[in-house]
Amino acid sequence: MGGGATGLGGSGGSGGSGDSVGGRPPVTAAPGTKLVKVDPALRQQKFEGWGTSLCWWANNVGGWAADKRNALVDLVADPVKGLGYNVFRYNIGGGENPAHTHMEAFRDMPGFEAADGTFDWTVDANQRAVALRLAERGTGVIFEAFSNSPPYWMTTSGCASGSTDGSNNLKAGSYDAFADYLVQVVKHYRDAFGISFRTIEPLNEPNASWWKANGSQEGCHFSPANQQTIVKAVSAALQSNGVTMTQVSASDENSMDDAYNNLKAFDAKSSESLAQINVHSYAGSKRAELRALATSKSKRLWQSESGPLSVTLDNDTDAALFMAGRIITDLKELQPEAWIDWQVADPGRNWASFAVNNGQQSFTLLKRFYMHSGFSRYIRPGATFIRIDNADMVAAQAADGSQVALVVRNADSASKSFTFDLTALASVGAAVEVHRTSAAENLAQLSPIPIVNYAFTVALSGNSVTTLVIPSH
Repeated sequence: MGGGATGLGGSGGSGGSGDSVGGRPPVTAAPGTKLVKVDPALRQQKFEGWGTSLCWWANNVGGWAADKRNALVDLVADPVKGLGYNVFRYNIGGGENPAHTHMEAFRDMPGFEAADGTFDWTVDANQRAVALRLAERGTGVIFEAFSNSPPYWMTTSGCASGSTDGSNNLKAGSYDAFADYLVQVVKHYRDAFGISFRTIEPLNEPNASWWKANGSQEGCHFSPANQQTIVKAVSAALQSNGVTMTQVSASDENSMDDAYNNLKAFDAKSSESLAQINVHSYAGSKRAELRALATSKSKRLWQSESGPLSVTLDNDTDAALFMAGRIITDLKELQPEAWIDWQVADPGRNWASFAVNNGQQSFTLLKRFYMHSGFSRYIRPGATFIRIDNADMVAAQAADGSQVALVVRNADSASKSFTFDLTALASVGAAVEVHRTSAAENLAQLSPIPIVNYAFTVALSGNSVTTLVIPSH
């Protein structure tokens, strides 16, 4: 079959793969290929977008000269030349004790409220500059605010990176004060800048025990019972302050298993206070269970943070292939309405889509930029995912029915070949548009593959991520 993405057409025959439209002849697999049926009746989640958290990278890049900052930020939002992200998570910093110097550069996020109750709205100018540019340049932008820690003076340790032993760090009498702090920031951003946060998340990996004093970033442990206390407190503060455009999300656990086990035990009032379930996909396996829980409670579900945590990757291509696998698994099993990266410009290269040079205020595009674009440029907000019975593929139909986009990961060194059965689609165009990212290619557009008798065959080269766009006419 060769090592590239090559089309061999499709053929009629016996041994069909399922129902087809209008009595079309069944499709059989071409020799040496596996048959995959694309059936738009097998509908899963309706998608609302791709995104990234801001905080550290925005706290960094936001301080560049405006034209240089905007060159990067615009590529985050641009759906044609860039990532086309539309979901952004703004970090409301707690603010560390000014006497402490242990946090890493750009992770020391400023807080707005001082211990005497006064607010300084001039702080966090860098992250705010990025957020405002995204609001200006993006389409269908959704903002969420999230917190990693309360202000240091609300904590038991007096430190915004955690308690001395990794236990609860918000003072017992400060739940209402912390909730009010978050709501005042959300309200100010609405009134002063026109940014409406759809949700506010007061927790970040709260079940984890690694949030300890003198750490490298903000963090705060909340026991499951205390998670419920702060969720209810934030919900009440939103209502009492008339911030009705914002609702509460939780709980951004590091492990999907922790999220499932803790959220299913929320009492009725806590569940009622939630509009959205957030989870990170670093650890755990209970994706399907969490999806079922969210559906049973009529809650929106986001994969709100991911990356190659605790994974050793040798190069940019390995990082792209690993994360493509994570995205596909999340979309198929967790079925979130949004998939959100952690940091598009993290100093850790394997985590990043952009490598930044602060001295020159410049950036280069990494392999992950092209891999993510292979998903996000072609599976757009409003699309509906279609169940595909292959662990390395996802498919989604555009909101207007104009196309079906398939993204296929081949993490093996050898080529793999497939015959795609399109007989369940109402109509198809003449050819499939093909884009591929590999060690030697950056979302390269390859020759189109003809569609013959509602089928096409493709050979996918080893160690690649390929996007196949099937037009409806």
